[in-house]
Amino acid sequence: MKIFKSADCVEQVRDTPLYETVKEVLGPIVCPHAHRPYRPAEDGFLCIPEEDDVDRVLDDLHLPYRLAEVPFEVVSKLDDCFYALYLANNQFGITFLIPDAEWVTGELRRHLLEHLDN
Repeated sequence: MKIFKSADCVEQVRDTPLYETVKEVLGPIVCPHAHRPYRPAEDGFLCIPEEDDVDRVLDDLHLPYRLAEVPFEVVSKLDDCFYALYLANNQFGITFLIPDAEWVTGELRRHLLEHLDN
């Protein structure tokens, strides 16, 4: 799992096809708010799950769910990814950028498609 909590974190994907998409998604998440600075632990962050994250509980994100169980508010498509939002409360959210890759199959693909905003 790649986790992005600052603009500098985009370097994790500099040499990948996801670079421009991550820059586009990460900007609004980490931009300074008019009334206070961005605080990832309180405001949320972006993450990119990888193939080995599919069947495990996402306890590193402090979530008691597997990826196919996350109660997403909405899922949309952005470039070649599923762009999904989990809201824990009115302030904290985790944005998931899930590549539409061969490993996104079965229960996970069904879960994403059920939440897909057409």
